[in-house]
Amino acid sequence: MVNVLINFLVAFMATRGAFLDTEEQREIYSYGLELQIYYIIHAVLLLALGFLFGRMLEVGLFLVLFGLMQSNGGGYHADTHGRCFAIMACGVLVFIALLSLYQDIFVLQLISVLAGLAAVVCLAPVAHKNHPLNPDISKRMGRKAKIWAVVISLAWCLTLFLDLWEPAGGIISFTMASCAVSMGAACLKKIRLGD
Repeated sequence: MVNVLINFLVAFMATRGAFLDTEEQREIYSYGLELQIYYIIHAVLLLALGFLFGRMLEVGLFLVLFGLMQSNGGGYHADTHGRCFAIMACGVLVFIALLSLYQDIFVLQLISVLAGLAAVVCLAPVAHKNHPLNPDISKRMGRKAKIWAVVISLAWCLTLFLDLWEPAGGIISFTMASCAVSMGAACLKKIRLGD
């Protein structure tokens, strides 16, 4: 079903002159559309999971922050869309299960934010074998990831001192811990595979 939609959209864009109609360009646009369609499907399903547990807003904020960090800093990427969704679904379930704990324990929040910040500063960007980065793009992405990590960490500080929305500190700190785990797992996978 998804492939039929992708093929239709690529053919439509080619006939409209959106890109030079070559096999290579069709493959590039097909891959990009595939990523976007699966991203939307996964996001809707993960938000539905949050809705089932009464944490849709919290899950939505976690997904936005984690997606922002991973798109700039890289991290672990599953080999298939199904595995990607399974890992993210497990991550969301762990997030929902631990959110109250994260909200209540300052030391856990502090360690998580510092671990995430350290991972981003030391490791970002972590390239994926399917998407190698040239040095200029790598430098730019690394800089953006570091800036976002600092901004998100400062937002965590503000939530503490201003006593804003109660779940915010837990969401932000869990996100930063997730970034540390994702980047660490990606680096371990690269070492194990000899990339």
